[in-house]
Amino acid sequence: MKNFFLTLHMISMCLVIGTLFLQSLTVVFRLRLKSAEEAKGLEKTQSRIHKFIYYPILGVTLISGIVLAIKTGAFSEGKWLHWKIGLLMILIALGVQNGKQIKEAVLPKKYAMMVHIAIFIVGAFMIYLATIKPF
Repeated sequence: MKNFFLTLHMISMCLVIGTLFLQSLTVVFRLRLKSAEEAKGLEKTQSRIHKFIYYPILGVTLISGIVLAIKTGAFSEGKWLHWKIGLLMILIALGVQNGKQIKEAVLPKKYAMMVHIAIFIVGAFMIYLATIKPF
């Protein structure tokens, strides 16, 4: 059963980070579109992906992570899990911010790019912590 939850958690975590990464990138690309109709169509698609793919997969990731941590006793292993949970909160906040960026029509490209880069850095560090467990 542990292997099932580990596999489910890893796949859903990759989907969450990948969805956020691509969604934030499409926000940047949408700022470059010339036609208002194209931008509106892309915004509608982004909004649907965010609501119907990102949030359900995030729920699966959270539930499978909690079950996995309980089954393996990871809370008592070390501080790496506490750091990962802190980074998870940052990643969720970035996801909420990305959802707001999708709805905004006017947004500075530099600001949209900062969220995109932060998602990559936080996601990479979370994977590092789970894989290496440095402390």
